[in-house]
Amino acid sequence: LSKEDLHYAETLGVDGTSYRGSSHERTFILMEKTALKICGIRSLEEIQDLKDLPIDYFGCIFAPRSPRCVSLALAKEITEIAHSEGKQTVGVFVNAPLEQIADTVNLTGIDVVQLHGEESPDICKMLTTKGITVWKVFSIKDKLLPMEDYLPYMDLPLLDTKGVSEGGNGLVFNWQLLERLTPYSFILAGGISVENVQKALSYQPAIIDVNSKVEQNNRKSRQLIEKLIKEIEKYRSGIQKYNK
Repeated sequence: LSKEDLHYAETLGVDGTSYRGSSHERTFILMEKTALKICGIRSLEEIQDLKDLPIDYFGCIFAPRSPRCVSLALAKEITEIAHSEGKQTVGVFVNAPLEQIADTVNLTGIDVVQLHGEESPDICKMLTTKGITVWKVFSIKDKLLPMEDYLPYMDLPLLDTKGVSEGGNGLVFNWQLLERLTPYSFILAGGISVENVQKALSYQPAIIDVNSKVEQNNRKSRQLIEKLIKEIEKYRSGIQKYNK
């Protein structure tokens, strides 16, 4: 990579704001490739069934009110299996105490902390000071929310749809709002499915975060996820042909 490429990747910002750029973001900006996260893994059977698929991140939810909430012991086992396949795990928290989050990272070995509540920039700062990678969620209704105060203290912002639950609502917000954002500088979640994943990819998120739309009988469906991956591969093939 040239010095100019690296400088570009490290200084991209949201709405013109200078942004240090995460290691993930720098990689995927230059590769022009969106990573895949499957959230809400709640059993060993699921992770064993999905571990060989081209999934970059598996999400473990620690929010007590979520039907997908897992124990620390189970999250540790899920993480060990994911790591054995070269994959990473993300822990999802909602307004959890700082020390609880840090202890969970240490006990389970999860790679990323996703904050899905009303956590302040100071909480993000304290976590990053501990060497923890942070994704902060911004729940979107009809407009983008201010992110500037968080940018120095999070790896990536995650944009989800505001709904009744903290996540997993299966709803899509107005993705045209994403046109204002720098490509590959954010994670996109909320209602992403086999039917609309190519549209989601066209907005160039660094990561797409998929949950309820790939479930059957309250468990992740390998069949639905394989269909989703096929749609992702079709999109990438089309981009490659266009760029030739």
